[in-house]
Amino acid sequence: MKNIQIIESKEMGEGQGATVKRLFPSRNYPKHHDPFVLMDEFFVESPASFPKHEHRGFEAITYMLEGSFVHEDNLGNKSELSTGGLQTFNAGKSIIHSEKPGKTGYSHGIQLWVNLPKNMKNSDPTYQQLKENKIIKDDEEINIRKVLGKNISIDLNTEVEYLDIELNKDYKYEQKINKNHQGLIYMVQGSIKINNNNLNESNAFLFEEIEKVIIESKEKSRFLLITGKPLNQEINIKGSFVE
Repeated sequence: MKNIQIIESKEMGEGQGATVKRLFPSRNYPKHHDPFVLMDEFFVESPASFPKHEHRGFEAITYMLEGSFVHEDNLGNKSELSTGGLQTFNAGKSIIHSEKPGKTGYSHGIQLWVNLPKNMKNSDPTYQQLKENKIIKDDEEINIRKVLGKNISIDLNTEVEYLDIELNKDYKYEQKINKNHQGLIYMVQGSIKINNNNLNESNAFLFEEIEKVIIESKEKSRFLLITGKPLNQEINIKGSFVE
C-alpha cells in the first residue's frame, strides 16, 4: 500500500465574486493527481458568477451538492443543474462557457478537471448532463450515491469512478479500490478516520496503490470518494487550458 498524504484545500476568489476551496493545484499542494488536474469546492451566491471564458484540453465534471447552477456554452447548450445533478463537458480543442447560480440564487458543488489523453486534446467539444445521481445504498447508517462509473450514462474519455457517501456517527465502512486507479477522499462535512488517518472538513486524503479504504465516522459525515485511471502523461496548465 502506498499513501500520498492528507492535504488541506485553500480558499480563494474566482470568477466574478465567487469563492472556491481549491484542493489542488494551490500553494498548499502545487501538484496534480493524475488523471486529475484541478479540484474546487465552489460557493457562488447571486450576483456572483463565472462569466464567459474559454477552456481547452480537459474534461470538467461538475457535481451539485446544494442549490442550482446554470451552464451556457457556445455549442448552444443552456441548462440548469439542481442538487444531486451532474454535468460534464469535454473542452477538447475549445469550448467557451459561463456558469452562474440558478433559480435558488445559490450554488454549492464540486468541479473536477480530468486530463484528456494526448490524442483527444484536439477533439470536438461536447456536453452531457444527468439530473440526479443513482442511490445504490440507503439505510439509517449509510447513504451511497453513485455519481460516475459503471452503468452511469455519462461517457468520459478517461476512466473515473465517483461516489458520494454519507455515514452516521460511529459507523465503519469499507470500500474496495479499482486496482488500476488512484484517487482521493474529500471531506464535505464532518470528520472520519481513514486507514488510521484523521480527515476533517475541506481536507482530502490522496492515495495510490491501495486495495481498499477502511473508514470510521467520528460524527455524521459526508465525503466524496473519487478515483481515476492515470494517463501517465505530463500535465501542463496555462490559465484555463490544459496542454
